[in-house]
Amino acid sequence: MKKSILFIFILSICFLMTPSFNYALQDNNKEIYNILLVGKDGISQKNSRSDTMIILTVDNKNKNLKLTSLARDTLVYIPKRGYDKLNHAFFYGGCDLLLKTINHNFDLNIKDYAIVDFKSFVEVINALDGVEVNIEDREIEALNKVINACYGLEIENEGNNIEYITSSGNYLLNGYQALAYCRLRKIDNCFYRDARQRKVLESLAYKLSKVSVWKYSELIRIILKYVKVSVSPEKILDLAIISRHLTSYEIKQLEFPIDKFREDGRLKSNSQYVIKWNREENIKLLHEFIYN
Repeated sequence: MKKSILFIFILSICFLMTPSFNYALQDNNKEIYNILLVGKDGISQKNSRSDTMIILTVDNKNKNLKLTSLARDTLVYIPKRGYDKLNHAFFYGGCDLLLKTINHNFDLNIKDYAIVDFKSFVEVINALDGVEVNIEDREIEALNKVINACYGLEIENEGNNIEYITSSGNYLLNGYQALAYCRLRKIDNCFYRDARQRKVLESLAYKLSKVSVWKYSELIRIILKYVKVSVSPEKILDLAIISRHLTSYEIKQLEFPIDKFREDGRLKSNSQYVIKWNREENIKLLHEFIYN
């Protein structure tokens, strides 16, 4: 099965959601804070692509949170590499080049990030005792096939003790099930998959907002074993202590490029599939979403 996707979440990101912090993740607008959430495909440390890219925006000005999914096949200019898919920037130069590519093409100034791969995502979800998601009837059959593949990522789990989804409704998904849910796209397309990732992210955010402050330090220590971040543990803990107002925020969502200003296309050089987009209209709407 093609290792097409990984979704990302980290406890520290939830703890960056507070109207009173002012010393991290600053963009040009001091009341708007952005951080890039990156999910690597597979479990390899080399030759990975960033098949999940979500901008988390903390909007202190308008008192809400925003999640912007960046479609992995978006056609962009990668510095010193030329035009290619957005997720290939990570393959060529890691998160540094990915950030440069995103900032250059989308007129942003994001400086911080968090990264996980398949295995670390599973570990993070299990460390948080699962995530609650509503499963639809149409998702069950395909989801169970991906669940089987996700358990097989680790040899000791292959074919053993697999927990399948048996009916529609709300489920507390374990790490393997949550990973499968975030990779699922065969029944529809990559944009639906991105929406599933944001659904998991939102569910985790609300769950973590209810965690006792006395557990912050322990959870941060556990999760930072699996997640690479550009924010220090000390700052994460400071932010965690003052982030008790999370549930008062509205979490808004956006898929980028925007539906009516994008189209399928092919690269002339190798005919690979890409998403072409109207720069003027998309940048305008992206900035309106993030900054207004």
